[in-house]
Amino acid sequence: MEKRVSLKKIAKLVGVSKVVVYTVLNKRENKGIFVSKKTKEKILKIANELGYVSPKSAKELFSGKSDTIGIIFHKLTPFFSQLVSAIQQEALKHGFEITPYITGGDSNIEEHYLNLCRDGRVDGIITVAHTDRSIELYKKYTQKPYNLKILSYGPPIEEIPTVGFNEEKAGQLVSAHLMEIGCKSFAYFGGEKNSKRCKGFIDYLKENKYKSVIWTGERLIPHQLFVGYYNDGIKLAKKFFETDNKIPEGIFASNDILGAILLKETIKRGFKIPEQIAIVGCDNSEICLYTEPELTSIDVNINDTAKKLIETMKKIINGEELKTLHIKIPVNLVKRGSTVKI
Repeated sequence: MEKRVSLKKIAKLVGVSKVVVYTVLNKRENKGIFVSKKTKEKILKIANELGYVSPKSAKELFSGKSDTIGIIFHKLTPFFSQLVSAIQQEALKHGFEITPYITGGDSNIEEHYLNLCRDGRVDGIITVAHTDRSIELYKKYTQKPYNLKILSYGPPIEEIPTVGFNEEKAGQLVSAHLMEIGCKSFAYFGGEKNSKRCKGFIDYLKENKYKSVIWTGERLIPHQLFVGYYNDGIKLAKKFFETDNKIPEGIFASNDILGAILLKETIKRGFKIPEQIAIVGCDNSEICLYTEPELTSIDVNINDTAKKLIETMKKIINGEELKTLHIKIPVNLVKRGSTVKI
């Protein structure tokens, strides 16, 4: 990943001093320095071709760094709130501040913030939630002339550094636990059918001769998933119980919010948890402790994740070579009352 275009680089290509380049790009020709029309046109042409953006602060102008990391996410759900807080604490240890950018799940707003960050207000960007255009945008803005330094939290993305939990292992752990407590029929609730956690869940069951798995979700509603999250989840939970399929004994919800919503709807419909239906969430966010019974969930190790995100982001900012482009954080299962009697 290349550094942002500097005044020094433009000056070298034009054959003038940095002061002259600064004067032209900041429209200060009337401040005592004369620049010929030909030189001015050449400076502007090269700056435009290289994608130069004026620095936001004097500090960035002279040091080349803002010591700030941007974090792009959709909404402060319980999990994202915990993750951002952990990232902030870890960033402070390394001398970085963080600036959050909330998109509401809108890809246009996401691109707006990516473009905004070209002025050097941040040294790098961590993205912790994605829209349908995110991969396209990340690939665009890490290339010339933008050259943003982007680190993504989540599943591996080609050419983009990522840090994420081992989703396939998460699915496997849930399958093994549900089988261990005696479940004979299974479902994956919400999220995307082609997600790694769903694949790990289904493949492990098939390896153990359980071929029938109900899947409900269709990714809920793209974009609106993070805007009307709770209401969309309620609609999906009602739909889950109104299908003609047999209600499964073991259910893996793609995240804790959906797990909590489904747990509430299950009890509302008269089923006993965990005797008749066992439910497992994913993320191990605080919401797991607010349900009755408390929600069993996959712990994605937020503190380890935050540490690895900042360590990796620091290397990217400093131009160090990454030994591994995609880092997987180990996971473990936290058993609670939604699957076992505590």
